[in-house]
Amino acid sequence: MNPSMVSVSGAAEVVSACDGVLAQGGAQEGLHFVPGDVTGLAYFLFVPTRVLSGRVLVSVHGISRNAREHIEMFKRMAQDHGALLVAPCFTAAEFPGYQRLGNKGVGPRADLALIRVLNDVHVRTACDTSRVDLFGFSGGAQFAHRFAFVHPQRVRRLSIGSAGWYTLPDPAYTYPYGVSDAKGLYGARLNLWAALRIRVLVLVGEQDNRVDDEELNQRPMVRRSQGPHRVARAETWVKAMNTRALSAGQGGRVDLQLMPGVGHSFSQAVLVGQLDKAVFAHCYA
Repeated sequence: MNPSMVSVSGAAEVVSACDGVLAQGGAQEGLHFVPGDVTGLAYFLFVPTRVLSGRVLVSVHGISRNAREHIEMFKRMAQDHGALLVAPCFTAAEFPGYQRLGNKGVGPRADLALIRVLNDVHVRTACDTSRVDLFGFSGGAQFAHRFAFVHPQRVRRLSIGSAGWYTLPDPAYTYPYGVSDAKGLYGARLNLWAALRIRVLVLVGEQDNRVDDEELNQRPMVRRSQGPHRVARAETWVKAMNTRALSAGQGGRVDLQLMPGVGHSFSQAVLVGQLDKAVFAHCYA
């Protein structure tokens, strides 16, 4: 059954242009930039001509902070699928540890900032943002799966691309390496069992297997427990998640998709690896 249709005439009180590190270029139809005056976190918003009920996709950038690029490269699929598209801008100055949802004593919690953004999107568009589809690439993939561990009730489907390393579903390791403790997040509670019920798609380029990548977490514990590069670490996490889900009687719900001819590049993943099609098919097929 097709979901019911919801008309969205526009996003009221949205600033439709931005400058500086956040983006280049002027306003485009359906594309808006919302400063962080209210939420503490600026974000891009793409409103398609018509929005299907319940279709809200959040796309989280990596450390290059290319939120505008995420919107630009996903908006055609969002238009075709009737999905509202949200891309938060986690600046290095305000959210230095957003990949881990935050650093204790250093800046605000990134996960709570995103929840404020979702509430703001609801106010501006009247779309239901209580549960969303969540995607992240690289550092954004780290954020996305950890957000799902802490706030599984807010995530309908999860897609993660080319994460550098993962939080394993293992109580033998403390957060962010495992799920036994989240005291560094000001008392946040990890809910692994609820997170295991989320359908997850993991994407990584077949050529994203450099062991000398300077941006990759090279801590001995991470290399030992997850592998030497992003492909191996994705395989490790997918296996661990499905094994944990099976042990909980929930069945494996995490799929891995390798993208041929793709290294560690968001634009290449979309243009060559068809990452955008895979994400939207996972969420809305």
